[in-house]
Amino acid sequence: MAQLNIAGAGYTAKFTFAFKNKADKEFNDVDAHGNRPGGFNQIYQGLLQFDLDALRAFWLCGLAHLSKQPSRIEIEAALEERIEEDGDVEPLFQEAFREIDESGFFKKAVKTFWENLELFESVASEEEKEQAKAGIEMMKTARVELLGNKQIALVKSNKSIETQQDI
Repeated sequence: MAQLNIAGAGYTAKFTFAFKNKADKEFNDVDAHGNRPGGFNQIYQGLLQFDLDALRAFWLCGLAHLSKQPSRIEIEAALEERIEEDGDVEPLFQEAFREIDESGFFKKAVKTFWENLELFESVASEEEKEQAKAGIEMMKTARVELLGNKQIALVKSNKSIETQQDI
């Protein structure tokens, strides 16, 4: 469970419509093609890239269900404190990514994210194919790292299943 101690109180991230609404409202940036892929996709992809802004966004959205939400400054201070305690950011990223990746609320969105990634490779032009393939492999590797020593079923665009395991 992704938990964060903020001002002496323990908080658990929850995946609800409040998470989705806040993500779409505050973190749905325009991509390179002028599209808005959705706040969830921005946060999920940012976590895959170990982006600290995505980690902060995860907590801002994960606590959006609370009637009295901690402020951005309080969340940042709690994250900084946790990083100091752990001596690394990786445990925070692993917890956040694991929770969102395994969430029942976002299960279909996660599956669609990986399907679209595989589809992108198949529709890329010849000059983009190598770059697309390298980017997809980088994301798969990051996913394995973030999920730890666990098997991951990756859906291929042809609907076959590929299993990737960190050995």
